[in-house]
Amino acid sequence: QGDVGRFLVDALSEALEGDEDMKDYPATFKYIDPSYMVRGVAANTADAQFCSLLAAQAVHGAFAGFTGFTVGLVNNRTVLIPIWMIAGATRQVDPNGRFWNRVLANTQQPSLK
Repeated sequence: QGDVGRFLVDALSEALEGDEDMKDYPATFKYIDPSYMVRGVAANTADAQFCSLLAAQAVHGAFAGFTGFTVGLVNNRTVLIPIWMIAGATRQVDPNGRFWNRVLANTQQPSLK
């Protein structure tokens, strides 16, 4: 079994080598294994319950015939959110703000400062 990251880098590099439009724009790829970035600490019971809740709601939405949505928690209620509503713009997190400090505390990550 090969590394998917190495496979993707090789496949993309090979695909771009023969592209005449890209000959003046050299491409480099950096693959970071996402398993290192998803979580800084082990999952706990609250995480398992939350994931189970989101999964159940996603199944309910699919069985109801909805497509193109994701499930989230808004004002302490599970909701179905259309993908177009969350994919239209990027959010920026203030590295000095309360939200980021909560992320650092919950994941036990060191500060970026």
